Amino acid sequence: MQPSHASSPRSSGPVTGPGAGAVLESNRLRADPAPWWMPPSTAVLAGVIAYVLADDRLLRLVVPFAVAALAWGAAAGWRRLRPLTFWRLSASGLQQLRGGRVRVTHPFSRERPLTLLVPDLEVLAPAEYGATKVGRLCSMGVEDMALAMFPFHLTARRLGAPVRIVDRQGAASGAAVHWETVFARREAALLSAAAEGPLPAAQEGAVELSRADPGLRARQYGRRLAALACGATALLVAAVGDGPTAVPGRVALINALGVAVVVLAAGYLVRLAGTRPARWTVTPERITAFDPVFGSTDLAAERIAGLVAQPLSAPGTGGGGAEPPALLQIYGHDLSLLGTAHTGRIPAQELFAVLRSRGYRVIEDGPRSRAYDLRPGFLPHQVAPDAVLAVTSEYLRWEGGSTEIRVQRADIGAMEINTRHGHPWLRLRGKDGTEQLNAPLSALRISRTELRDRARAFGYPLTDPEHDAYQTAAYASLAAGVVQDRPALPAGVSAEPVVLDMPWSTRKWYYIAGAVLMVVVVGVVGFKTRYLSGDMSWLLWGLPAAAAAGALLGGLYDLRRPGLALGPDGIRLASRGGSGRTRWEHPRTAIGGIGVDTHEEGQEALFVWSPTGQVIRKESFDLPDTDQLRRACESAGLPFGRPDPGRWGPPPEI
Repeated sequence: MQPSHASSPRSSGPVTGPGAGAVLESNRLRADPAPWWMPPSTAVLAGVIAYVLADDRLLRLVVPFAVAALAWGAAAGWRRLRPLTFWRLSASGLQQLRGGRVRVTHPFSRERPLTLLVPDLEVLAPAEYGATKVGRLCSMGVEDMALAMFPFHLTARRLGAPVRIVDRQGAASGAAVHWETVFARREAALLSAAAEGPLPAAQEGAVELSRADPGLRARQYGRRLAALACGATALLVAAVGDGPTAVPGRVALINALGVAVVVLAAGYLVRLAGTRPARWTVTPERITAFDPVFGSTDLAAERIAGLVAQPLSAPGTGGGGAEPPALLQIYGHDLSLLGTAHTGRIPAQELFAVLRSRGYRVIEDGPRSRAYDLRPGFLPHQVAPDAVLAVTSEYLRWEGGSTEIRVQRADIGAMEINTRHGHPWLRLRGKDGTEQLNAPLSALRISRTELRDRARAFGYPLTDPEHDAYQTAAYASLAAGVVQDRPALPAGVSAEPVVLDMPWSTRKWYYIAGAVLMVVVVGVVGFKTRYLSGDMSWLLWGLPAAAAAGALLGGLYDLRRPGLALGPDGIRLASRGGSGRTRWEHPRTAIGGIGVDTHEEGQEALFVWSPTGQVIRKESFDLPDTDQLRRACESAGLPFGRPDPGRWGPPPEI
């Protein structure tokens, strides 16, 4: 396929050429079960109606709930029946359509192209005099025009009228050049993928990825059901206490608050029930995905040329060191956008690895960093692109055909070699500990072994922890008489499963939660019924009694607390300390590692990884002690810690 932006002369008017059939429309987003403002607004409306109709016992309940139900029904009907407004980029121009009819058309051509201002992402269309503002693009393609940057740019190039990307006046320069470079690399990778065809699948079978955390969903449902129960209790108190001795104003207020809380909790329950987590099913023949942003995507493998990854935030901004989510824009062999999907809570790199293992091409942008900087303006790979790093007793030297750059040994505080994305990198720190150089050894044109051996021979402060760890593991294997690709299982593995009980730091929450819940329930009931007798002295003994009863309930649950059973056959979580009903289990062949780690919400959880590094189990509530878990894994012969998805061997050389 040849790109449609050849340098042939073009005249103003409708776009024609090889890519004239290219069309890009706004993303069709998944319909929300209800907007965020529906539950609180309907709750306030229902509460006001209940307060106004407080004199009638029947109407003050029936009418508010009926009005709330009608409001929800009308909102659902409006979402289905309202005319859809979207944008279309085609050979006819940039058009806004509503209900299938064109409302506005902005023509463009190669001589008078569309303009994109960064970083505001404003689109300017050519006008008779100057340019006019059309709208805004979006990095995700969900807001404003619901068009993402790269598909917009790529479609315009296929139409033969490339978009002009310019920096907004007053903004920092360089963003336009950056985006043009990124888009050019993505387009080149897509053209290569379309020309080369699909990759052979390294692994067969279907892989289903999801992060449907049952514990999180249960807590979300629990909070809403608790609020619903409180509202129902208030309605019951208002109905029982509406007697001749009751104060009408108080009864009306309690009834109105109860109605508002019930409607609010029911609305949030509806929103929660309509929000499902992202789920991907990947096979060598098909990709089926669902996410709460773009809905369902179902595409056959023969239609897909490549998937372009669009990260949505910088690593580490999601809390707890979590991996940022990403968008995947799916393109066909004619470079048309087939669909867009969101990774949701699924780790992006884990999903990318699964896609690549099934023969799909995932195109990622290279990282932007300050690599190679020894000081401002000093870029050895640009000053001496053909140079080779040499280590001498007095300095580090980049020596090329006509250029030589030296870094004195006295200025070097530390040298570290680490692996990133399968390639070794060198980090150089000064005497004050500041990072001065961070570059791959492939750019420095020296192997890992050569750099390590020469630096240590001349006494440089160099560390290579991955190589040292490999040497230690290899020595331990040889000392045990084991010579194989992976370390052997410990010789002292017990045939009986090791039962790991929950620590007191986890079990104490059973008692605390039970006591607090009972105290809250008794306190709410006492507050709601205080006007019936006027005497609340019984709370002096009622609250401690409720706390004791709640702690007793927690103790009953503690007797049935689950336990982890680890043995040569695998791992399982069972009730009654590991001897009761099995809640979940994984065989030994499916386990690549077991450990306690921090997930995307910043909280600790028990993780079970597959040998390829995929998370196959996450338990957030019943957490064992980390040291006890490590000793139990060693005793049962199970791997402890996050597995290395690569081959067990020495770190890469170059």
